[in-house]
Amino acid sequence: MANTNNLTVVSGQAPAIVDPLTGSTNPNTAQILKVTGQGEVTVPTTLTEVQLGIQVDGKTATEVQQETAQRSTAVVNVLQKLGAQELQTTSIQLNPVYSYKDNTQTLTGFTGLNTLQFELPTARSGAAIDTAIQAGANLIQNISFTASDKASQQARLQVLSEAVKDAQAQAGAVFSTLKLTPGKIIDININSPDNPSPSPLVFNTRINTVANIPTTPIISSPQTIKGSVSLDIGYSPNSAATLASATDNLTGASKPAVAIVDPLTGNTNPNTAQILKVTGQGEVTVPTTLTEVQLGIQIDGKTATEVQQETAQRSTAVVDVLQKLGAQELQTTSIQLNPVYNDSQILTGFTELNTLQFELPTARAGAAIDTAIQAGANLIQNISFTASDQALQQARLQVLSEAVKDAQAQAGAVFSTLKLTPGKIIDININSADNPSPSPLVFNATNNAFATGTRTPLIGGTQTIEGSVSLDIAYSPNPADTLDLALNGLQRSA
Repeated sequence: MANTNNLTVVSGQAPAIVDPLTGSTNPNTAQILKVTGQGEVTVPTTLTEVQLGIQVDGKTATEVQQETAQRSTAVVNVLQKLGAQELQTTSIQLNPVYSYKDNTQTLTGFTGLNTLQFELPTARSGAAIDTAIQAGANLIQNISFTASDKASQQARLQVLSEAVKDAQAQAGAVFSTLKLTPGKIIDININSPDNPSPSPLVFNTRINTVANIPTTPIISSPQTIKGSVSLDIGYSPNSAATLASATDNLTGASKPAVAIVDPLTGNTNPNTAQILKVTGQGEVTVPTTLTEVQLGIQIDGKTATEVQQETAQRSTAVVDVLQKLGAQELQTTSIQLNPVYNDSQILTGFTELNTLQFELPTARAGAAIDTAIQAGANLIQNISFTASDQALQQARLQVLSEAVKDAQAQAGAVFSTLKLTPGKIIDININSADNPSPSPLVFNATNNAFATGTRTPLIGGTQTIEGSVSLDIAYSPNPADTLDLALNGLQRSA
């Protein structure tokens, strides 16, 4: 077959395709395959956007307002000195606090919350967060990363190129299975990739100190940009194919077919083509080789500064051991610092949770989890398995080939029962096989104990990829049969 990697839009006239029903060479009756390719590109980020809060509780609104204003001013001053950009207040709240007893509502005080947002180069953002907390901030509400406008635009263009290549690969799998020769690209539809959302936080292993206080180590993670391109590709049967041999491969003939009489009206109008529509399903399982793990470091304490310092220290230790073990895609999905209240709405302390995510070959993931827990992690939030990108892409193409074979088998059963002769395939629609979600963890029965050094056993499962291909296949009665014979089965079953 022709090399589908070189499918291009051509300016010259395409070879005329003969309609099997009418013998027409009208280019408007071209046979078309419809396919959508997906592209995905990661781009490095360089800026960090942070949302911090200053929350104060007190007996009176004036007391709360005064302390909130004082601490907010101190936080703003240190951020400005550190060169924070896009510094702004995103919200100011002052609300009464009530207690409830014996169906009686009693005012117990007030709470104020000022939320600040700023942006800094990622290399300087960790120190800025810690300095702001020391100055009076006591909430971390959100941390995210973004790439420069130039880098994002370049990645968006690269995504479209990757999507086209994916569409070509899918088309090649279908054309090869059906023994069809691709023609020119008749239509292109670009589904423009949007700019990505800011990506989550990633820790570095550095330990910086200001008066022996650990500073939250931060490096940025990349942003992912996705997009798709849809192609309508003309095609023609291979010259070796004939109408008679099409029963097995359903490729059709390269020569004109005789006019077909409509079985209900006897009409030979070429606009009333006889078509069978069939959709085949494909399914392929792929062994997984990689494990994705989400671990948490949760710390509780009396003050926001105390909690932040211990969380930063333990997070750094966990990341250090994971990087030494070769963990890939290391990042945190969240950093949270929140006040804790008792049932009477009295502030009792603070809690911080840092959630780390990483990826390793499954054979090494169990030891990494155990080592991370020994280093300070105290939550296992999720474990899942995935195949490599190369294995998933090969499986996606295999799924399309299996779906075509299933459609052929279904069509063959119908044509054989109705004593009809299949013609060429007029239209092909690829329902692209998406990459599956990671499969869940399966534990084996072996016990493990961190104290004795026993490694947590992990068993990788499989991922299942599904897809479908729809075919519109022209057909005609067998020459040895008559219209009455073709209708007998239908009349008897009516």
